[in-house]
Amino acid sequence: MLASLVVRASDESNAYLSWVTFTVLAVTGAGMILQTLKLRQLGSGRLIVANFNVPFLAVCALALSVGGPGLLASLVVVSTLVQSVLTLRLASLRRIFTQTVSGIVVMLVAVSAMPFIISRAVTPPEGESTVLFLVPGMVALAAGVLISLQDKPVWRMWILTVTVVVGLIVAAPLGFYDADIVADARWVSLPPFEWPGRDLVFNADFWALLPVFVFVNLTAFMKAVGDLSVIYRASYRAQSAVDFRTVQGGLNVYGAGTLLSGLLGTLPVAAPWSATAVYIAFTGVAARSVGIYLGILTIVVAFFSKFLAILVAIPSPVVSAAYIIIFSMLFIEGAKTVFTGQVDQKKATITGVAMVLGLSAGSLSALFEGTTSHLIGNTIVIGGIAAILMTLVTEVSGFRAKKLQAELSQSSLAAIDEFLSQFAETHSWTEEGGNRLRLVGEEAILSLLEEEQEGPTEQKRRLVATIRPDRGSAELEIVVASDDAIQGNIENRMAYLGQDQALEDEQELSVRILRHYASSVHHRKYYGIDIVSCRVDQ
Repeated sequence: MLASLVVRASDESNAYLSWVTFTVLAVTGAGMILQTLKLRQLGSGRLIVANFNVPFLAVCALALSVGGPGLLASLVVVSTLVQSVLTLRLASLRRIFTQTVSGIVVMLVAVSAMPFIISRAVTPPEGESTVLFLVPGMVALAAGVLISLQDKPVWRMWILTVTVVVGLIVAAPLGFYDADIVADARWVSLPPFEWPGRDLVFNADFWALLPVFVFVNLTAFMKAVGDLSVIYRASYRAQSAVDFRTVQGGLNVYGAGTLLSGLLGTLPVAAPWSATAVYIAFTGVAARSVGIYLGILTIVVAFFSKFLAILVAIPSPVVSAAYIIIFSMLFIEGAKTVFTGQVDQKKATITGVAMVLGLSAGSLSALFEGTTSHLIGNTIVIGGIAAILMTLVTEVSGFRAKKLQAELSQSSLAAIDEFLSQFAETHSWTEEGGNRLRLVGEEAILSLLEEEQEGPTEQKRRLVATIRPDRGSAELEIVVASDDAIQGNIENRMAYLGQDQALEDEQELSVRILRHYASSVHHRKYYGIDIVSCRVDQ
């Protein structure tokens, strides 16, 4: 539906619309299937509902209007190279693409998509009353909100279905459901083969729009990281630390889908959609098999023109009502990502300023002309870049970190202890605070050693310990080149305490000490790298 809005907004031909509809469904379906499989570093191994890459809404319409499908294909293919590099360096970018930044981008997507959809789609027929045209959408939205307000999971499973059905019940008697489109459509058909990807162009328009697409692709990458993280958390009933190896695998499928979209000359799709978390919350189902069935069904639907016509004939106010519910839940998921854990002044400032600047992008764009105006006017780009810049400022201003390199072994405990003791002495910590810091460092190393025993032990592993002061606290970070030998997750083991899951006595003691003496502990796993971050109060 979003893809058709973009094509119609750019006044492209019906033949191209047919090509886009078919290829978007095919690529999206293939992407959902690949996400569930997890073939080495390809796929997340989770149920991931894929959708149109929302940050590209406005810029794709602009590229199609300026240079047609050939220009769009060129811009998507070249800009996708940026996200490929970022995926490989995800661990190195952990202090930039933080949980706060990812959540902010998800919220910006939610608040920026609806104005575009309503402005391009909700247009009453000529001579028709605007109020009467909006009635089905308003009734549908009221029905959806009413169900959402009820604290009954069984009802919430059907919220989108009820929203659309109620809207159609009101729209049909008013004559706003175009049944002729459905009647005229064939049951099975293929679009005429007009591959736009063969018309790649690198003219002046390409170079003028390339910076815009690179920025949007960067923003879309941040959104994908946030979406995959949100979906990972929603896939477990109990709170679970995000395994960033699954995020990297999901990003690889996302990058492949975007590149394929560009080569096919269609719109960028197969992007992970954090609304998957909403569906999981509604249904309580996160099985990978559901993703495979959804992918197969999406590919099959691409060939059934009659079914697509039924969807296309749904009045735009009703579709907009469904999207309002989806994007409102999406906003809440982004907010949960930002405000999980302690909310300090730094996080509050980054979130508030980024959101306000993002929402002001439309007004700011009026001060500029040409390509700059389109870049400045993108809510997600302005808000996302603002969040990144503020995060970088906090990193640079607080960059007083001390580092120690050593082997991951029992013999390194003395060096770690001396390293932490010197830090405590240099920053005038009390004896009690210094002992607490040393104990946390020792137990973090011992926990990593206990986890590593489950994997191969032939290779000696190196660690880099980094510590930096932060307003009366210290942030200790231990980075280990793991080669995926470290099997468990310290953060998850801490969450298991007090639940039915039993830990061995030695493991439980180590984890209890960490939870008691550290104000926060995070264990992030990437391909080949384990990162444990502990915050200790002075």
